[in-house]
Amino acid sequence: MNSIRQQLTHFFSTFSLNSFLLLSFGLPFLTEGLFLFLRQSFLNNSYHSFYRLLFFALIFLYSLVFNQLQTHETFQKNFSLASVFISFIFWLLLSPIFFFRFYQLFLVWQPLPAQILSFLFLYRWKVLPAIILLYLIILYLLYRSILTPRYLKEGHPLKTGIQLSWTKTKNSVIKHVIFFLILPAAFLLTNFLLKGAFIAATQILTGSVTAMLLLLLHRVLQNMLWALFFLYLLAADKKRRITTSRTKISSTWLRLMILACLSLYFFHYEAIYHTQRATEPLTISHRGVTNRNGLQNSLAALKKTHTTSQPDFIEMDVQETVDHQLVVIHDEDLKTLAHKNLRIDETTWSELKEISLKENGYTSKISLFSDYLAAANRLNQRLLIELKVTAKTKKTIVQRLLPFKNQLTDHQLQSMDLNTANQMKKNFPIIKVGYILPFNLLGSPKNTLDFINIEAQTAHSDLIQYLRQQKQEIYVWSIDSKQQAAAFHFQRVHGLLSDDLSMLSAVPDDIRSRTASILYFD
Repeated sequence: MNSIRQQLTHFFSTFSLNSFLLLSFGLPFLTEGLFLFLRQSFLNNSYHSFYRLLFFALIFLYSLVFNQLQTHETFQKNFSLASVFISFIFWLLLSPIFFFRFYQLFLVWQPLPAQILSFLFLYRWKVLPAIILLYLIILYLLYRSILTPRYLKEGHPLKTGIQLSWTKTKNSVIKHVIFFLILPAAFLLTNFLLKGAFIAATQILTGSVTAMLLLLLHRVLQNMLWALFFLYLLAADKKRRITTSRTKISSTWLRLMILACLSLYFFHYEAIYHTQRATEPLTISHRGVTNRNGLQNSLAALKKTHTTSQPDFIEMDVQETVDHQLVVIHDEDLKTLAHKNLRIDETTWSELKEISLKENGYTSKISLFSDYLAAANRLNQRLLIELKVTAKTKKTIVQRLLPFKNQLTDHQLQSMDLNTANQMKKNFPIIKVGYILPFNLLGSPKNTLDFINIEAQTAHSDLIQYLRQQKQEIYVWSIDSKQQAAAFHFQRVHGLLSDDLSMLSAVPDDIRSRTASILYFD
């Protein structure tokens, strides 16, 4: 305990209150101001390549501050262009973490081509781990070279600066894990828990004044947390700061900086309060069940969910067998529901219909799509039909759907494959067809479909605003809490999918729900 206390005491002695306030209010003011400017410009259909230069200028500003605080020197003293440039490279590599919202914003309005998004999703379990591993290696090299700008500013050549930094950051394996992985993860976890605590605190709000104070307090604490993380990056081999007196001018600038930052947040939240309105989106049963009342995609669950809950839509999944029959099932194989190593696209219908599936204490057979559709039509239950394609069925599955054209009039179609969704829209022009966005980190590819079905955990307000501006309806999957459902009510989405329809109950349009929604998407 004494060792931890000593390390904390040393850490807080390496920076001044001025530096902490600059990082908590000064840089966040500029960052938030630029972000809101870019967002509003994009909403006004004003997109210029110059905006990217503004973003790089912001990163450069962070690198200048980092360079100055690392040596406790002013920018002009012992100026080193090489030192500033290396700091800029470091912050450029850190930007996906510190400026993640900017990357999301740019990708929303300038999304990657659909082919790249499809490739990333198709091979996500291979590509994403490789990208994460590569980025961790880059971050480790950055961590070991973090002192290089300081040594460059002291007059050392680049090679010597890197060698000295590498030597100074040489620790045991345990210390490397703590400083490189555990402490940064602790900062991220604390930030996540902080948001959750403030969302829970909205239940005790009594009016708009307390709501605004809660929002401002959340942003201030969030900024302070990130300021500490910034200073943590500076703390390697850092000596105690020599105490200097604060001038009257610097105190005045600090007060103005804090006031400007808080004012920006206040007007931002005030504008949100005056524009957001709760809506009642469509209720959609995910895979035809609610509150574990049956086996997913089964006829029995369809009938029970329709009778007890009356959802606007029941979402279900369709795949093609090796003998070109359409069956109702989600997984590409039967490992989970039947403990059999069989793929749907490699098995005949005659084999599949003999297999029993088990889930939630229920047992059922796989249904033909024709039987499921006929049952839904008899019940006057609308379906949200997802065509799940594989490499073997991609060219034929839409053709298998054509014989049901007259029976699909009141239903909707969707697919996670954009080409398949476009084919369905071409063949079924009067039916609403949508694209399921597998993850929302890289934007939605350009398309002319009727709706986009976005994943709830990675959904963000900029993507929702963009889709709304494109005149596309927005569905969200899969909602797992009333709090989450309430947040999306205020984002004016058109439909919510859930495995438990009780989560989608009406949300009161009051100050508590509005504030929770702002915090959720803030």
